[in-house]
Amino acid sequence: MTRLFTALWPSRAAVLTLDGELSAHPDWPPEGWRATPTARWHVTLGFHGEAEPGVLARRLEARAGGLAAPWLRLAGTVSFPKVAAVGVLPAGAADADALAELVVAAGGDPASFRGHVTVARTSRRNDAPPSAGPLGRHRGPWWRPAEVCLVRSELSSAGPRYTVLHRVPLRARPGSVPPGVQVSESVSRPQAGEGAPESEQARRCAPRRRARLAHARPASLRE
Repeated sequence: MTRLFTALWPSRAAVLTLDGELSAHPDWPPEGWRATPTARWHVTLGFHGEAEPGVLARRLEARAGGLAAPWLRLAGTVSFPKVAAVGVLPAGAADADALAELVVAAGGDPASFRGHVTVARTSRRNDAPPSAGPLGRHRGPWWRPAEVCLVRSELSSAGPRYTVLHRVPLRARPGSVPPGVQVSESVSRPQAGEGAPESEQARRCAPRRRARLAHARPASLRE
């Protein structure tokens, strides 16, 4: 089964920090839980199910193009049945508004949105997500997504395979950096999931999209 969703990818620093804390804990993952590979860690803005990729890509381009990129951090836990997840917190009111705008652009409802990154799952019917331990104590570094992505998810025996189909650059708001943050280390780029190459269309369009992304960033952030 192939499904589509719109997502943000955490920065490398955010992923490495949380992964390091979880890996160093002797009781992670808890008994009966399966850790989610870090290559699959993402923030889902909206699920689309089985839909037409071209239509969704054009809609995302029209709705998200030019939107501001919020400053975010991974912190605390979010409780879902059979899912252990770390929360996604905005730096301030403007960042919360920017995140809500991205949810709307993805076709979601900000009122019911609960930003999170899934880090473990269980098949046990009555198991509750762990709220204590390293996940509950985690307070990661601030990061700002460079782009919002339309992603294809394909189920396989090894788990879901993610392929980024379309990327829309986000705008950096001048003067919005949280105290103590080094901007050059906080901007992230989404990646296709573990073992999942990008589509032929994505490969053909990559140079043009990279050029657009570079143009959209401040000079200090360009590679």
